[in-house]
Amino acid sequence: MRVLVVEDNRDLQANIARFLEPDITLDFASTGPEGLALALAHPYDVIVLDLMLPGMDGLRVCRHLRQTAPRLVPVLMLTARDTLEDKEEGFAAGADDYLVKPFSLRELRWRLEALARRPVPPSGRTLSLGSLLLEPESGWASRGERRVRLSRTEARVLQLLMEAAPESVPAATLADRLWGEAPREGSALRTHVYGLRKALGELGLEQLVVTRRHEGYALEVRLA
Repeated sequence: MRVLVVEDNRDLQANIARFLEPDITLDFASTGPEGLALALAHPYDVIVLDLMLPGMDGLRVCRHLRQTAPRLVPVLMLTARDTLEDKEEGFAAGADDYLVKPFSLRELRWRLEALARRPVPPSGRTLSLGSLLLEPESGWASRGERRVRLSRTEARVLQLLMEAAPESVPAATLADRLWGEAPREGSALRTHVYGLRKALGELGLEQLVVTRRHEGYALEVRLA
């Protein structure tokens, strides 16, 4: 596994390196622009991105990465901010996971391994459901002339729901396909579904993802 850590705290960089190397190959960047340049130049399995960075903050780096990177690389955001609003902002920028400082290095490893294990869709594959198109590899969802780039987690959730449509997918099944046995907060899946709904709203599909009581999540297939 090759991981890029974009973090300006040198002590934290050293602690991460001591704990994860040599099992995980690590590259480090200390500024937002440096991290973005490395992320676009190399095929990392996961990117660890601090929120507060010199030159360009983590939110801007993540947004730029989502708009320009040819493939969806999972992004784990690090921050000392722990409110729901802060997490929503991070997910809206395209982050796939969120780890609040101070954190356990063991938990960091679990989360990196879970993100790296997510299956990569076959190159060039496109899913369709009515007028909705999804490119799982790139994360682009489109409807007519409108397009929106999803985070890797949002794209994976939408892919699973499109493949199951019109049937429901239990929340536990989605969580297992996303993270396996890695521990997660109970609200993690709900937060990603919320972000997916907001993104689909840009395509005029605000009501596409529905919650079915005792069944899970599903797509209401009414697409022209």
